[in-house]
Amino acid sequence: MMNLNLYMNNIYNDLKNNNINDLKLDIDIKDIDKLSKYLYFNNSLTNLNLQECNIINVSKLGESLKYNSTLTSLNMNLLGVMIEKNPIGFNKLFESLKYNSSLKYLDISEIIINKNDIDILFENLKYNSSLTYLNLESIFRIQYNINKNFKNTKYINKLFENLKFNSSLTSLNLNYNKIENIDKLAESLKYNSSLEILYLGCNKIENIDKLAESLKFNSSLKELKLLGNKIENIDKLSEILEFNYSLKILDLGNNYIKKYR
Repeated sequence: MMNLNLYMNNIYNDLKNNNINDLKLDIDIKDIDKLSKYLYFNNSLTNLNLQECNIINVSKLGESLKYNSTLTSLNMNLLGVMIEKNPIGFNKLFESLKYNSSLKYLDISEIIINKNDIDILFENLKYNSSLTYLNLESIFRIQYNINKNFKNTKYINKLFENLKFNSSLTSLNLNYNKIENIDKLAESLKYNSSLEILYLGCNKIENIDKLAESLKFNSSLKELKLLGNKIENIDKLSEILEFNYSLKILDLGNNYIKKYR
């Protein structure tokens, strides 16, 4: 059987001595304060995978990311899922995005995040200039599962509006988030020149006319996935695609499309 203390001490020593580049913690670890401490000074670690770890507080990790300048990838998918608890401290983690200039890949999909912390994340995306990949799959669906009265409109519109100012994000995953209206997104896409991949699959989107109209002005989007929504009419999209030369992949599978011109 693995000696947990010995295992973690070896990791801490490697971090202290800058002897580690890629770290995946697939053990039953709840407290990462000591790990976060070493991230302040470490200049070798580039990839940190905390997927499905039973961590309950990420505030110290957020503090360390303000100063760390080498970490480029952070995977927190399904964080805390095994203990069915809401990890706290995401406000500190998301606030660090205003200062951090190295992180490029952030996966916070399928975890319980306080709605106020989500608001902080979307606000700080305006100021971040390094993040290129952001996976937010199912974060609003999970909120709805907890509180049937939860409305995502305010928060999702803030994200969409801030895409107008963000110039680094190239890939955004919003699958399974019960999104209905994407008009604010369409408006921002007229001005955004960095986003290349956009996943909006398995939501509740019906009307994509304004999104289609934005493709007349947008020249960066290369992949758009709208599968599993409630789209019926694609006449406007078909018309606009005659003039758009950047979009390479378009997924409209499993919608309610009956006809198009």
